[in-house]
Amino acid sequence: MTKGRTSGITTDAPSTSGSIPAGPDAAPADTWSVASHEALFASQAEPRCDACGGALLSARDDDLPYAIGRGVYVFARGSESRVEHAPLCASCASAIGMTALARWEIEEEEG
Repeated sequence: MTKGRTSGITTDAPSTSGSIPAGPDAAPADTWSVASHEALFASQAEPRCDACGGALLSARDDDLPYAIGRGVYVFARGSESRVEHAPLCASCASAIGMTALARWEIEEEEG
């Protein structure tokens, strides 16, 4: 009998190896797809919200009661700072703005 090692504990059970059995909801092998890194940088046909991924309405739709919002990412590394503007849908822009105001108010109260 060989000694196997499991989780840092030595046992007298024989060492075995094998594959993990597939679960009941395992996907068939033909449902896999492969994409290259180029898919990350492909331009989209329509603008999408950076927070939720929903399709944004065109800025040409002047008769709508709301417009496309935008957020700002600020990256700082050493003395270099970089600003990136991100499109947001109206509901995400409102939610992010209200959350920022609430956190700012909490910060002001704590001093």
